Amino acid sequence: MQYRNGYFTSAAAAVTLELGFVPDKVEIINYTKTVAGSGVGDAIWINGVVASGKALIDTYTAGAPVRTLLASDGVTSFSTGADWAETQATITGATKANPCVITAASHGFSTGDTVTISNVGGMTQLNTNRYIITVVDANSFSLNDLFGNPVDSSAYGTYTSGGQANKISDTATPPGNEFDEGSAGVILGTGVVGSASDVIFWEAFFETPTGW
Repeated sequence: MQYRNGYFTSAAAAVTLELGFVPDKVEIINYTKTVAGSGVGDAIWINGVVASGKALIDTYTAGAPVRTLLASDGVTSFSTGADWAETQATITGATKANPCVITAASHGFSTGDTVTISNVGGMTQLNTNRYIITVVDANSFSLNDLFGNPVDSSAYGTYTSGGQANKISDTATPPGNEFDEGSAGVILGTGVVGSASDVIFWEAFFETPTGW
């Protein structure tokens, strides 16, 4: 799962969150309004459930919070980069060696890219982890951990079949700390960022194809 969080002091204007992905869910808490017990204290946007530009909001009054659908100026998604399908390679082999070398025809990756691996049969220790890769050739690459150390798969199970490698970020310094593929994220509209000087906390979640 991809996860981002943060906070900011509102200027009563829309805020762009450059996440590197379009999230499945965004949660916003207006700490100031929640403590005061007056105004929009919480907002939730769920991709595919709540339309882009809208949000489910909890409005605090003298009584219990009331949940309604904010029809505009809520959370708007955007994406201008590559999608996951365009950065996925099919794995057909994995060596028991130091470092582990993955076979994936025409993978298109570059040395220093960060990938996740899933659905590998036999050598299941590779699944749901992040790796920084070193390209061997157009059809294979070796695995390093996020500190740049070669991954020793000598004691792993024997590869049998299947597997996908998904590129989640490009080469950067330090490696492994860069944003994910493309320019993507959400814009928090004026309906969910509160008044000037309000303290806003936010969280964004995205379930990737490999579970990371």
